[in-house]
Amino acid sequence: MTEYEPKTINYLADQNLTYMKIKNLGLLSLATGLSLSGANAAAAAEPASDAPKNAGPKKNVLLLIVDDMRPELNCYGHADMVTPNMDALAAQGTLFTRAYCNIAVSGATRASLLTGTRPTRNTFQSAHLYSQEQKPDKIGINEHMKANGYFTIVSNGKTFHYQDDHKAGWDVIRPRNIKQKDYHSYEGQEEGRRPLPYECLDLPESDYCDGYIAEQAVRDLRMLAKQDKPFFYGLGFYKPHLPFNVPKKYWDLYDRDALPIPDNYVLKEGNDIPAVALPNWRELRNYSGIPKKGPVPEDMARTLIHGYHAAVSFTDAQIGKVIAEMKSLGLDKNTFVVLIGDHGWNLGEHGCWCKHSILETSIHVPFIIVDPDAPQKGVRCDEVVEFLSIFPTICDAAGIPKPAQLEGESILPLVGNPKEKGKGWAVCRWLNGFTIVTNDNYFYTEWWDKDDNVTDRLLFDHNVDPEENYNVAEKPEYAKVVKRLSKALRKNRGREFDKYGPEYNIKHAFKPKD
Repeated sequence: MTEYEPKTINYLADQNLTYMKIKNLGLLSLATGLSLSGANAAAAAEPASDAPKNAGPKKNVLLLIVDDMRPELNCYGHADMVTPNMDALAAQGTLFTRAYCNIAVSGATRASLLTGTRPTRNTFQSAHLYSQEQKPDKIGINEHMKANGYFTIVSNGKTFHYQDDHKAGWDVIRPRNIKQKDYHSYEGQEEGRRPLPYECLDLPESDYCDGYIAEQAVRDLRMLAKQDKPFFYGLGFYKPHLPFNVPKKYWDLYDRDALPIPDNYVLKEGNDIPAVALPNWRELRNYSGIPKKGPVPEDMARTLIHGYHAAVSFTDAQIGKVIAEMKSLGLDKNTFVVLIGDHGWNLGEHGCWCKHSILETSIHVPFIIVDPDAPQKGVRCDEVVEFLSIFPTICDAAGIPKPAQLEGESILPLVGNPKEKGKGWAVCRWLNGFTIVTNDNYFYTEWWDKDDNVTDRLLFDHNVDPEENYNVAEKPEYAKVVKRLSKALRKNRGREFDKYGPEYNIKHAFKPKD
């Protein structure tokens, strides 16, 4: 336990949704048994008439990982967002308001959380990596679950960045050779560049990758319900990753002109934020319609924000299909559900886009746990937690031992327990920048050279500056805070920070989804 005092309160979901619009699309019906209003609570409490074979003492585990999804959900206080299915999960479980990934890039964050180990000086830093190569002495959570009697299956979406990473730990691997593609129109594509970073066409959901993934997941759940073993299912969805290509009906949920441009789209004068803290968003600059240099024009910025909202709602609907099927099979009564976004995403804050930074918008993530045995539902926990807690928490929920390699602590005691306290901090990184986030609302970063000398530092005081507009690291009144957090950051950067030499930093060239 640290000096940082956590705060937890009961969560009574106030969805503030445009219910008629959602109802007309049929989205609310997807969250069968997870009624936002609680009207189905009595029915949900009744035993299933045809319980699955595997409904025994060991819980099933469903790990839902959504690519590039920041906490831009209605249940996180964004009243304009249409996310009824993820909101329903929050209403049935525990929502962590201050959850952080340990690094803001897909391959590395997944390698870290799925092995339960921190990024080090030379490992888990990039997108295109195999965790089994960079840390060959570590096992994946799938291997651990399989060794402890679980039937393990991975979807045709993204769990590990590469489908064959730690492949010995999967009983079933759904291949990613899906025919559904991101683009159905190449209008506006510029020579030598990717098409536009969005698509809005009136097409069926199954014409897009995540629609097909959801359909396969439904079939998988029907198969899993007949298994004699408990299951561990890694289920990944691609959107809202670029490009924002989803059916038109999800774009129609939002009024484009009502979507605001961030107040700090242009950096505030006197911000003192080091340039190294800001992402270059090269990922977005590869697309047609995006300037190769300089800011994104506001008209395009609004379109991108609109597309991101639409993509989140599209994925919410796919998750709804999965949860509805789980409920219909009676699996919800014995399945521990973890829902996360793998890292955040910048939507114009600080004039930035994409992830790849240590800003709050890059590392702050949605994190919801539904435990059928939790003492309370609809709990909102404001304790700072990090992704390293996922592996040990799943072990505790499954009632299996935890491997010695784990660097995080189980947060199962926080699930459904609004008065429970945790450690109260998280450590994150991007490149040579290392950040500690604390329960007392400080966000402190240091950049180190190869000899661990500080080359830059950054302190945001979220108590007075939650939008992170001003770096106060050099202000005299914060000197004691900087000294305290600098010490805590180095102490908690990882027990194996220098274990793996540069030879372990094995990277792979980008290859598209096969």
